[in-house]
Amino acid sequence: MEILLPPPGDFAGYIFDCDGTLAASMHLHYRAWKQALADHGAKVDFTWELFISHAGRGTEQFVGLLNDHHGETLHPARVAQAQEAVLAQIHHTVAPIPEVVAFARDLHARGKKIAVASGGTRETVSRTLEFIKVRHLFDVMVTIDDVAHGKPAPDTFLEAARQLGVKPRDCVVLGDSVLDIEGAKAAGMAWVKLDPQ
Repeated sequence: MEILLPPPGDFAGYIFDCDGTLAASMHLHYRAWKQALADHGAKVDFTWELFISHAGRGTEQFVGLLNDHHGETLHPARVAQAQEAVLAQIHHTVAPIPEVVAFARDLHARGKKIAVASGGTRETVSRTLEFIKVRHLFDVMVTIDDVAHGKPAPDTFLEAARQLGVKPRDCVVLGDSVLDIEGAKAAGMAWVKLDPQ
């Protein structure tokens, strides 16, 4: 995969998605989802394509979507907790995405304002950043726990910009999912789409 960084233009704020952008973690989340869904009797054919098409959503939000669109009757909180519990067991195997992490380190070294904005929970995102040894780079971290509406709503990115003290139009979002790009557009921000890892 070729990652074209830095993005063209001079930005006051750089907002990174976490999973699939900074961390090569999507396969771990997928494994955790498959097990949690199987353990709770889900009947949906949970393919990689289905998973990726909704990457970036909060866990309970995702279970609700499976109920609404795939005929499931799953308990959102219980399945979300099960997914996070499975992930916690394998999370230590997560790896950084070298090109993106190197770019974040360079921005940090140059004193640029950078944030993480994720659809994951604060606990899970913090753990991911610790495992890939970049937590210290980000003064601002916004998760699904901090906003009323997760991606593709713009709330996560707008809150990150607010905490950075930067106008949305002066920010760029780096993300791997369609929801990242939709959220960035809704927030009035520039964006860079990376391949999910």
